[in-house]
Amino acid sequence: MKRFSSITTTQLARICGVSQGTVDRALHDREGIDPKTKEKILSVAREYEYVPRTNASGGRSMLIGVVLYDLYNAFFSKLAMSLVEKAKADGYSVIFLFSGKDIREEKSALDYFNYIGVDGIVLFPCGSDSEEYKNYLHSIRRPIVTVGNRLFDLPYIGIDDETAMYDLTCRMLCRAGEGEILYFAPVLKKKLHRDNAQHLRLSGFERAMQENQRAYRIVYAEDALSANAAGIVCSTDHYVLRVLQALGLSLAPRLAGFDNAVSFGIDVDTVEYSTNSIAAECMNFFLRRRYNSKILYSIVRKCK
Repeated sequence: MKRFSSITTTQLARICGVSQGTVDRALHDREGIDPKTKEKILSVAREYEYVPRTNASGGRSMLIGVVLYDLYNAFFSKLAMSLVEKAKADGYSVIFLFSGKDIREEKSALDYFNYIGVDGIVLFPCGSDSEEYKNYLHSIRRPIVTVGNRLFDLPYIGIDDETAMYDLTCRMLCRAGEGEILYFAPVLKKKLHRDNAQHLRLSGFERAMQENQRAYRIVYAEDALSANAAGIVCSTDHYVLRVLQALGLSLAPRLAGFDNAVSFGIDVDTVEYSTNSIAAECMNFFLRRRYNSKILYSIVRKCK
């Protein structure tokens, strides 16, 4: 017997013990749902006489959904604020959801944004190489632009990570003395999407080292770091902090980072690029204005 005069998908999800994204897939006959679960949802929807609600604003929600890993990394915090400011300037509000680098949480966030009908999604993807995930992303009925990591053929706005790391490493080699150069990137221990920015940065580093015929070693943990190295290139500024914690300010060799998101107590070379530019180009993309997918970068020396 019907218990609600106008049941919502949120209520359907609670009754069926599933997520709103799962309800959305069942109601719209989308892939990625167990047939038994789908039949249960449709049965409950019929029982409660579910009626889809239309968007009273004529299809525009004036909302932008953003999926980030988290806000612990200073770069993500800067990007979040840039997106809020640029969206506000165009009359939009921003909703943030966080994946924690878990693809299940990433999909849950995308399902939710698809369900509420945002006008665009900015995705910082942890991603997957699978064809199934590619098909899933193409099933999302909202414009998606990726930032930070490329993913399949989705639009991407950002810098050329490989070339930027190549340039940064060449700068390091001009200033470092003789000896081994370490590349510190703990994240590379994990399985990453083939186009992940971390893979591209490593490729740029290795190309610079090989062209300059310098000895190097990839390091994944602090206990493998050495103060006797000629220099340490870190794949993010966050990892520079971990090097300093492990070796200390006085013993740390010449260092380089990436993202220009952290202040240090010593001189550090890093790659700098504008989060405001990324946010502005994302809004240009959503509003179908001319946009640049390639963001400029520069190599800067942050002084103590």
